[in-house]
Amino acid sequence: MIEVEKMGRPAVPLVSGRFEGDAVASSRAFGMPGLQFVVVPRIYRNLNPEESVRNTEPAFGDLVRALTTGGPDSGAEHQDPGEVDRFEGADRLDALLRMNDEYLARDLGDGFPLMAATREAVDDLLEGVSLPPDHVVCDVPPGFGLATVEKIAANAALAGARREHMPVIVAAVKALSQVGPHGGKSLLMSTSPNAPLLMVNGPAAAELGINARSALGPGRDNAVNITIGRAFFLCLKNIGYWYPNRMDMDTIGTTRKFIMCIAENENASPWEPYHVDQGFERGSSTVSVFITDGELDVQDQGNDTAEGLLKTIAYGCTFGNRGLGERHTRETLILMPPDVAGPVGAQGFTKRGAAEFIHTHANASLGKMIQYMPLEGEARVAAHWRWLENLTEEQRLNITAPVLESADRYRILVVGADRAKTSVMPTSPETTTVGIDQYRP
Repeated sequence: MIEVEKMGRPAVPLVSGRFEGDAVASSRAFGMPGLQFVVVPRIYRNLNPEESVRNTEPAFGDLVRALTTGGPDSGAEHQDPGEVDRFEGADRLDALLRMNDEYLARDLGDGFPLMAATREAVDDLLEGVSLPPDHVVCDVPPGFGLATVEKIAANAALAGARREHMPVIVAAVKALSQVGPHGGKSLLMSTSPNAPLLMVNGPAAAELGINARSALGPGRDNAVNITIGRAFFLCLKNIGYWYPNRMDMDTIGTTRKFIMCIAENENASPWEPYHVDQGFERGSSTVSVFITDGELDVQDQGNDTAEGLLKTIAYGCTFGNRGLGERHTRETLILMPPDVAGPVGAQGFTKRGAAEFIHTHANASLGKMIQYMPLEGEARVAAHWRWLENLTEEQRLNITAPVLESADRYRILVVGADRAKTSVMPTSPETTTVGIDQYRP
């Protein structure tokens, strides 16, 4: 609607009640804080035509008034807090607890206790990066706040990060801003549980102690993984305005939004590491951002041939839906442990060959994959799929099709300990890799 207004046409969105906060935050973030909207009770997506009419008719009077009278400013200017927050208590611990109570009430954290971003703590983190404090690294989606090095350091301090972590955190924030045409804005604001996953390649992973084995989980082994991921999340939240029910509209949510930073297990891989695939030198360090949309543990209980192991993974890749647009752009991230990657590589498969084998065998019932979206009258169905409308449901169910568009849509990384359990994650095609070394002092 903001884009329509920019073309000189009046526009008033219909917003379901649950999205009212999001409408205010989004109109402010996208450059038109005074954009008016009219609230209706229910979300339209799963309403039948009669229910849609009942949802809309009572709003017409409000629509006319909004278009003809100007109405109130629905997006009041955001009032920035002061530069310094001060918290006092009986002792330092009491003051820290008071800070956490206040920051939780202001929704500035992740629900876990925060460290104090004191001037001394922030200055120490600034020593870990080559850029001046006021340097603008990028704008951060979905709200496009400006990420200066100092703002990144302040959020990293809240997460308990150390100065040597800063180049990875800065590079990860930069990488997110380059995801897709708008930094993955629509993915981050979606009602689906999309969440970033950070992947570090190169010498920095070992130097910092980023775990490449059982890398996704709590505990001592993953302390660095957790801290860097948490610092990145706080930047995304407090600089990018990624607040729940305002610019993060998940229906249910996901624990993947407790963002983790993991490393590829390069020493146990039979192939070149991921960052080399992306055009970087093997001796350089990089961080990649994947926008994930789910997670499945793919078990293998006895295969010892490459074909058997890959067929198991291919079957695991068949869960989910398939779009019927002009192109089906969804991708799949495969975190393949050494006990799977080793035999696959040793038996003659390149990484590309493994992806092609998986693509060939990852087929499923087209009729089942498209049941989430009725075909009849659906504007998102491309013309070259319209022939499906003329088939019966049974005929559609009997059509087998690849779950992804091509082998290029599978991204294989070697991650994990010595077990044969592969993790499969649906992802967006909007993935970026940024060098870390440029930010080191």
